Amino acid sequence: MVSRIAVLLLALSTLSLSAEVRDLKAFFLERCAVCHGPDGTGRSANGTRLGGRNLVESRWLAKQEASGLEASILKGRGAMPGFRRQLTEAEARRLVTEVIRPLATRKRS
Repeated sequence: MVSRIAVLLLALSTLSLSAEVRDLKAFFLERCAVCHGPDGTGRSANGTRLGGRNLVESRWLAKQEASGLEASILKGRGAMPGFRRQLTEAEARRLVTEVIRPLATRKRS
């Protein structure tokens, strides 16, 4: 009985750990950079063709609430597909705070 509980706890802890250590920068480069560009400016062939938003435009970004950006990531917007099947809400939140917002900071540097 104890071994079954231990296996279940190990499985659950592994699930939450994998969500926490997921490389969201790699996710951005693989999925988002196609239209937004690796630097977030949207200056790529697909970005221009599909109207990829410049994510590092400081005036636009300053007006965006994290919850709105997270919703766009999960549900999609315009030509942008939603990523609800690939990301949890917590991962979408981290994508905004750890990847997207810092792109604007790096651009100014």
